[in-house]
Amino acid sequence: MKKRSGCLVIVALCCLWTGSRAQSKGDTLVVTPVEAEAIFLQRNLRLLAGKLDIEVARAQVIQAKLWPNPTLSIGEVNLWSNQGAEALGRLFGDWGGHTQVAVDVEQLIQTAGKRKKLVAVEEIGVAMAEQSFEDLLRSLQAEFRMQLAELNRTQQGMAAYQQALARLQQLLEGYQRQVSQGNISRSEYMRLRASELTLMKTIDDLHLENGEAQQALKALMGLAPTDELILAAADFPEIPIDTLKTLDATTIQEWAYAYNTELAVLQLGITRADRQLRYEQAQRVPDLTLSAGYDRGGSIMRDFVGVGVAVDLPLFHRNQGNIKAAQLALEQSRLLAVDTENKVGGEAIRAWKDLLVTLARREHVGAQYEADMDTLLEGYHRNFAQRHISLLEYLDFLDAYLQTKDNLLDTEKTLRTQYETLRYHVGNQLP
Repeated sequence: MKKRSGCLVIVALCCLWTGSRAQSKGDTLVVTPVEAEAIFLQRNLRLLAGKLDIEVARAQVIQAKLWPNPTLSIGEVNLWSNQGAEALGRLFGDWGGHTQVAVDVEQLIQTAGKRKKLVAVEEIGVAMAEQSFEDLLRSLQAEFRMQLAELNRTQQGMAAYQQALARLQQLLEGYQRQVSQGNISRSEYMRLRASELTLMKTIDDLHLENGEAQQALKALMGLAPTDELILAAADFPEIPIDTLKTLDATTIQEWAYAYNTELAVLQLGITRADRQLRYEQAQRVPDLTLSAGYDRGGSIMRDFVGVGVAVDLPLFHRNQGNIKAAQLALEQSRLLAVDTENKVGGEAIRAWKDLLVTLARREHVGAQYEADMDTLLEGYHRNFAQRHISLLEYLDFLDAYLQTKDNLLDTEKTLRTQYETLRYHVGNQLP
């Protein structure tokens, strides 16, 4: 059932990608945030490469489980007939009547559980590869969502400024006619032109920032550099505000210790270093080499069969250097894990507190404030066109309106960035 569900998910993602392409015109790709993330998960090359690390680690486990190959040796074969040699009987056809031959088979037997200990080391390597991939996925997802938030900020910002610019240019057309007729002073017209140039400069700056966000997103999504991304709807997943407010610093710290992937990799590294030390200590015990041999015509027995055993004498080489290196590597792994543990708890708490500050600022502004500002701007446009307010009043409010838009968009982007940072530290404890 799980396999069938996985297939359905893949089909759905493909449909999202196909649907997005169908909506696009030329090199323009129109996607929602959900569709964009589906493409990212399917096509990101670093994720695809990271999955291969897991398969490499699993292959190392297979390799560690293999027994050493036996050694077959054939020697003492005389290809000619020595003078006075005893007739031994033919080996093949008419050949081999006076030929001596010795055949030996040797098999290395690993002692002290070396093979089992090596397999244990490589199995931890698989777990480390899986955790490293999880860390890669979390970090790339956080980066991707932050870039989506930046794309949304620049896209929404350009829309607001372009709308204000279009209204201002309408006013300029009317003002130009009034100036030519001598009804309005040229200074007012030039002041509006100055505002127009300022808006155009801001739009150009936002366009550059938008291009940087698009470049980063296209690289993450595996898209062609010539494609252009447009967010069809900024329907980002809701941030669980109520859940965040009920949390405390102790819970955040506990989550970071339990679910931070960077820390998990280091803790697995301690286990692997410990198992590597045990493997190196086992190398002090010499291995055995069992042998069985057959000698034809090489001794007082015509057909001699014998067995033997060989073992190294650990007089000089007892693997002292590798054992010492493994002990130091274990100590190093422990120190790095403690250092990271001290760091991740503080980083998670700081991300949570920063997020609460930004949430408080957004709630203080209120959801209706932006709509009220839009309504007021329409009124200011109309009143200024009808000469009910002065040029200074109109431009002051327009400047305040655009600053408000910038602040609201920056707040939303910061909120998303801080939330993704917190999610990276505490994992799936937050949706």
